[in-house]
Amino acid sequence: MISVKKVDNRPLNFLERLYLPEIARGLLVTTRHFFVNLFNPKGIPTVQYPEQTLPLPHAARERTRHRLKVRADGSPKCVACFMCQTACPAYCIHIEAAEYPDNPVEKYPAVFDIDLARCVMCGMCVEACPEDAIAMDTLEIPGGVLDRNALKLGREALLRNLAGEPSLKGASNRLANDYLKSRGQA
Repeated sequence: MISVKKVDNRPLNFLERLYLPEIARGLLVTTRHFFVNLFNPKGIPTVQYPEQTLPLPHAARERTRHRLKVRADGSPKCVACFMCQTACPAYCIHIEAAEYPDNPVEKYPAVFDIDLARCVMCGMCVEACPEDAIAMDTLEIPGGVLDRNALKLGREALLRNLAGEPSLKGASNRLANDYLKSRGQA
């Protein structure tokens, strides 16, 4: 059943149109918070980032730092089709294609760079990829660096799989060992 909320749309009186009482009320709230936090600093919620992190809300988990997926044989899933580079509204992806020597039909990215300083984290590259080779599911939030060049990620920094995917490159050792044991290979 749908509930209906009645809204009071009466005209404002003279004091309400001046907004002075509302401004004074806002200043009182700000002053109260200032003095409460001044005399009780332990009540301020502070996180010592990057040593401590808070769990991400569900909506933020959908778009975190980029990664390129790796096949089980260790080669990148990316076929250098330039779809992600074309779809990127910030022009932060740079790809240079090369051909495999034994397979001239399929290409791979010899250079795959993402400049996270320019990236707007929109996820258009993930949506545009026909091979499902790029993902933004690492739960790492980029930023907080002292040098701008640290935000430029190359191919080797991007190539990795998460635990549970076919290739174990980039997965933690404990999870990799568990995976190999479950497959009877360790």
